[in-house]
Amino acid sequence: MLVCNQMELFLPGLIVFVLVAFFAFLVIPKTGPMILAVASLIALIAAGVHHYQLFSYEYSLSTWQYGLASYASYIVLGLALLMIIAAISFVFMGSENKAKVMEAVATPMEQIQTAVKNSIQQMPNASSATNPLTAAINRGVNAMTGPAGPMAMEAPRPPNVTNQRSPIIPGLGFRASEA
Repeated sequence: MLVCNQMELFLPGLIVFVLVAFFAFLVIPKTGPMILAVASLIALIAAGVHHYQLFSYEYSLSTWQYGLASYASYIVLGLALLMIIAAISFVFMGSENKAKVMEAVATPMEQIQTAVKNSIQQMPNASSATNPLTAAINRGVNAMTGPAGPMAMEAPRPPNVTNQRSPIIPGLGFRASEA
């Protein structure tokens, strides 16, 4: 008689949960959007490959969609015909109708731009982007390494006397020290 201990199933799941939580709260907030996008793409591809490996036999038994393959060319031709008719009707319609269509297309864009401007004004500053756990860990690390961090061994640099005020960044209208 084989007796299975319930903890054998609980502990690996708990370890994975703790590792994911550690990664989510400490590593992800410090990564850039491109790294997150690439990591998400890799995770999505890995999940798709894993799913296909698990269920490839069930997919091979699924045959209901084979009957629809004979209609694919008619569907593509019908959609292309609808697009051509829509383009021709837009070309030959009167100018007042074109203006109405263009106004209907432009109006949501103006609303989106207004909403974006409002949300930018209400955004918090960048210093509040970390969560309290990350801030506490950063304070602890800074307390252990000292206020200057790893560069504490270097001699202090004299202040830049020649350039008292930072220049205005062209096209943006504010000083580089304000960025």
